[in-house]
Amino acid sequence: MTEENKKKSWKEIQRERQMKQQHAREENKKQNEQKIKRKQKPTKKTIIFAVCLATILITASAYGVWQYYEGQKPPTIEGSGKVVPSANVNAPAPDFSLTDINGTRVSLSQFKGKVIGIHFMAVGCHGQIYQINSYMLNQLYSLCNSYCGKDSIALFTVAVATCENSQLDQLRESYGVNWILGNDYEDGVLDVLSAFSSYDIYDGSVVLIDKAFNIAQIYTMGLSNETLTSIVSQML
Repeated sequence: MTEENKKKSWKEIQRERQMKQQHAREENKKQNEQKIKRKQKPTKKTIIFAVCLATILITASAYGVWQYYEGQKPPTIEGSGKVVPSANVNAPAPDFSLTDINGTRVSLSQFKGKVIGIHFMAVGCHGQIYQINSYMLNQLYSLCNSYCGKDSIALFTVAVATCENSQLDQLRESYGVNWILGNDYEDGVLDVLSAFSSYDIYDGSVVLIDKAFNIAQIYTMGLSNETLTSIVSQML
């Protein structure tokens, strides 16, 4: 073999070696890329875990929203279970004191000699009230437009609001409340509701007290302005 053939064979050997090394590097790179893809591809267990986690998060979120909404609802006003007939009960009205939302301290007895109407209203956070109270506020507004400031009548709306942000001032504005409005829970104690605990008082109940300061009638199912006007007119 000539010197030229030896050099040529050596070059070919070197080239083959380089080609093998290049091929090995490319193969190794390909295998690494495949490993990375296998790692990134979610397994069946991973998918199941992700679905379960998402379900838990959605459920927890929904419960949180429900719990928040429930927390905004007005508190419950329940009667004692004693039946009070719609006819005159002729029982002396229990006296109480209340600070209205203007900061004025008023007592029920200072209106003795007048026909008095007391409306009990549960109020939730941000001023939430149930439909019966929305209805009664509108009826009392009409009644007050006819009698307040003209005849011997006094109206109270006693709110039971345990939230700091019950927004009673906004309720007053929305319903045009121009009679006494105060929160029974303003001092942290339900004084007014306790005073009437012997009667069947519910959310939306209306108590009418005559001029002799006796409880005349108690209504628990709502009362129209027409009926209120007729009864108050007779009591006056």
